[in-house]
Amino acid sequence: MYKKALIIGRFQPIHVGHVNLIKRYSKAGYFIKIAIGSSQKSFEKHNPLTSKERDKKIRLAMQEFNIDKYKIYHVPDINNDSNYVKHVLKIVGKFDIIVTGNPKILKLFVKYNSKKMWDIESFEERTERPGGKITSGIIRDNWLKEKNYNKGLPHSVVDYLKSIHFSERLKKLHSRKKINFSS
Repeated sequence: MYKKALIIGRFQPIHVGHVNLIKRYSKAGYFIKIAIGSSQKSFEKHNPLTSKERDKKIRLAMQEFNIDKYKIYHVPDINNDSNYVKHVLKIVGKFDIIVTGNPKILKLFVKYNSKKMWDIESFEERTERPGGKITSGIIRDNWLKEKNYNKGLPHSVVDYLKSIHFSERLKKLHSRKKINFSS
C-alpha cells in the first residue's frame, strides 16, 4: 500500500515546479493525489483555464514524465475557511502529506491538523519553490506578452496551450474593462 501525497494548486497552468514536486514524491513511492483548487473558476485573468483544460494538461504532463500512480480531484471553492479542510477531505479522502505553495491553504491545513493526521510541506518563499522563480503567474505573463512562452513548461503543456490559443485568450481577458455598478 502506497503512502499518499496531496498536492493542491490551481495549475493555471501546470509548470515544471509542479512536475518536479510530483516527480519527487512519486519517486519516493507515494501515490499522488492532485487537487485542482478553485475548479469552478475559469476565463478570468488569474484563472484563465477551465477545470477540464487543467485536468487535460496535468494528464499530458504526467504522461510526458511517465508518472502513472496519481489521481486528479476537482475542488471548488466554498468561501468558508472554517469548513474548507473538511470540504477538501470529503473530495480527496485520506493522505499522509499535503504540499502547497498557497499561504492561505497552508494556514487552514496547519490550523486543522491538531491531531497530526498528516505532514505538511510548504514552499512559500520564492527561493524554496520547486520551480525556482517560475510561477504560473509569470508563465501567464510570458504568454500574454508572447515571449519565452515555453520557459518553465513541459513540452506537452506548451503544445496544448498553443492548440487552445492561450495567448489570445489571455489578451481578451486582460482587455476586459471592469464595470462600475455603483453609479
